[in-house]
Amino acid sequence: MKVVPWDYDFPNLETEPYDGLFISNGPGDPATLSVTVSNIAKALKADKVPVFGICLGHQLLSRATGATTLKMKFGNRGHNIPCTNLLSGRCYITSQNHGYAVDTKSLKDGWEELFVNANDGSNEGIYHKSKPQFSVQFHPESTPGPRDTEFLFDVFITAMQKCVDNPVKALSEPVSFPGGIHVENLAKNPRVTVNKALILGSGGLSIGQAGEFDYSGSQVCWDLVVY
Repeated sequence: MKVVPWDYDFPNLETEPYDGLFISNGPGDPATLSVTVSNIAKALKADKVPVFGICLGHQLLSRATGATTLKMKFGNRGHNIPCTNLLSGRCYITSQNHGYAVDTKSLKDGWEELFVNANDGSNEGIYHKSKPQFSVQFHPESTPGPRDTEFLFDVFITAMQKCVDNPVKALSEPVSFPGGIHVENLAKNPRVTVNKALILGSGGLSIGQAGEFDYSGSQVCWDLVVY
């Protein structure tokens, strides 16, 4: 692994070879990092190695493909933010700290949305449909914090190994994600529809009551009534 500064001009693979390009996280507005975006765009055009970006790296990769980013009203900052994989339909708990997001309406041909925020619907990842290039907005390293998405590093490493073994084939196909296919997952686990539920439990809380359990139970009851 070679760590380089933000404005590093990625070297010619013939003189300084590398097997994968990882674009790491950082603070700020991705639109201000035009030099980095230009260098990433050159690497994408060369199309010689798998590419994986996280957090700001996700936004920079997106801009390098021709997409745009936007300032969020509130941003997403926390350890327990749910994100849904649009390929499998599975929801993962993630760590996040960002105030900008990729505008999915600006994604170019060949690029698709990979993850979406289950709370606000904002973009949380993209992938190329025919190349081993992808990125996510959240932090799959996230330690301390949720570790649901650490498998994404395995996806990246596997993609690099495939390119080492058979570059022609590997560079012409997308990365493979675990978790199955959304349609098949829905068929295996259909949503259950219920009409009534009998609730046995305590009443409402009163001021000064030690109601940790009662409070959580009350919230569950309320959700059952509402949904």
